[in-house]
Amino acid sequence: MAANRVYIINGSPRKNYNTAALLHAFAEGAREANAKVEVTEVNLYDLHFTGCRECYACKLRDGRSYGQCGFQDDITELLRQVAHADVVAFGSPIYFSEITAQLRSFLERLWYPFVQFKRGENQIIAPKRVRTAFLVTMNLSEPAMRRSGYDALLSPVVQWTGYVFGHEPQVQFCFDTLQYRDYNRYWADTWDVEGKKRRHETQFPLDLQQAQQMGYAMVMESV
Repeated sequence: MAANRVYIINGSPRKNYNTAALLHAFAEGAREANAKVEVTEVNLYDLHFTGCRECYACKLRDGRSYGQCGFQDDITELLRQVAHADVVAFGSPIYFSEITAQLRSFLERLWYPFVQFKRGENQIIAPKRVRTAFLVTMNLSEPAMRRSGYDALLSPVVQWTGYVFGHEPQVQFCFDTLQYRDYNRYWADTWDVEGKKRRHETQFPLDLQQAQQMGYAMVMESV
């Protein structure tokens, strides 16, 4: 069995909480599927970068950076590596109905170079088909999320990723997460704290199991 290249992209500022735990479980499942798998875990908040600068280096005629991001910062090489991966898992909490700004900026830079505008040629020029997943955490319950339309708001991000990389992304929502380890330290009494604690004890282990199974299945599919 050939080694798979798996990238775990954490778009949360918290390296050891809900989103990170799901991504770690995904990585664990990937390693179980293939002992030779190469897993690279990245925390975007550790890196200095911006979203697309509209420099258009990726669109220059006969340009050295045609089809790849030409702006130089902490993610320039990472973007190239992710585009050549076999499996990529993106993780983010929901901030004001959206994924974090860091993950959105990363995705802008990842997608745009692979969308070309040459007449008569394929619009998508990504170097390979990549299986992707989004693991999304939020404080809302599932019914509240559906009423708020978060799934619809996130749909363009999922669709663009699938369009660019040729596989429909897998999506896992993790609902009603435990925001703080000690709620007494914060003004947060609108939440059902005891209910959140119970859910974290009973449901979150199942969420981790689902993420692990997803990582396992996606690596097996990529072989």
